[in-house]
Amino acid sequence: MLQQILEDCKQGFAEVVLMLSNEAASAEVYTMFDDLRFSDDGNIVTCMAEGGTHLHLYMDQVKQARFIHRTNDDGLPSYSLWLMSEADEPLLRVYLRKSEQDETNQPRHDHFMGLIEKYGETVDLAS
Repeated sequence: MLQQILEDCKQGFAEVVLMLSNEAASAEVYTMFDDLRFSDDGNIVTCMAEGGTHLHLYMDQVKQARFIHRTNDDGLPSYSLWLMSEADEPLLRVYLRKSEQDETNQPRHDHFMGLIEKYGETVDLAS
């Protein structure tokens, strides 16, 4: 199910920020969400970025996916996918970036809202 969610996101997310964080540190990768590579056994997804930067995610550790639509501090819409652990901690956050091309922002909004319509705001993935 998680692989299908990521594939569906890939079709419309385009420019994203991938964020990993814990109580002491955070890392952000600005990239295009178009090169996702799944291991043969389907347990690992590798998110590729320009220049060889990449991030691995062990998908069996993800127990919930949350589609989050908010308004940020600047009054602009914010769209993100949070992948949560069993302890309800974010393992990976995928933030959809606002496009520099205004004409692409409405289709991105429509795509994101379509994902919420398809999956709901919260998807339990625990087996």
